[in-house]
Amino acid sequence: MEISKQELWVLSYYRASELAGALLFGRLARRTEDDELRVFLTEHFAQEASHAWVWTETIRNVGGAPLPILDTYQSAYAREIGIPSTMFEVLLLTEVFEQRVFRHFTAHAARKGLHPTVRATLDRMLDEEREHVGWVTRMLEALASEGGIDLPAERARYHAIDERIYDEVSGHEAALWEYLES
Repeated sequence: MEISKQELWVLSYYRASELAGALLFGRLARRTEDDELRVFLTEHFAQEASHAWVWTETIRNVGGAPLPILDTYQSAYAREIGIPSTMFEVLLLTEVFEQRVFRHFTAHAARKGLHPTVRATLDRMLDEEREHVGWVTRMLEALASEGGIDLPAERARYHAIDERIYDEVSGHEAALWEYLES
């Protein structure tokens, strides 16, 4: 069973997004002054890089080669909100994004006729994505408490941004969404 060109694009998009996330977390881990946060960011960097490699292996195992994808979901975030300027903003963006990824991978995994290798990778990603949100939420709650930040209001604002981005990406990245809806 081979995958279609459209599915190859989708898997390549996932790979590129994981790479973008790894690069971001690597830069943040190098810059933070918070020792504990540096450890968490380094771990998250490593997980994102590992996920990019898992998608690369998956693509190769189904007979493909990763396609070059330059515009990722993170690119859409950058256009919408710019580069986060505080660690709180980075973590909040990460929490909202990881929740989106989880919902999206769940929808992808529910497709009928999914290649078994792709299904196994999605199952693995879903297990690992659950862990990402846990540490991010704990750090967010601590930062919000220390800084007197209204976390529910900020979460609502970022979720609204994510909805706009998802709608935008849905319109511009038709191959991704048509594939998942087929």
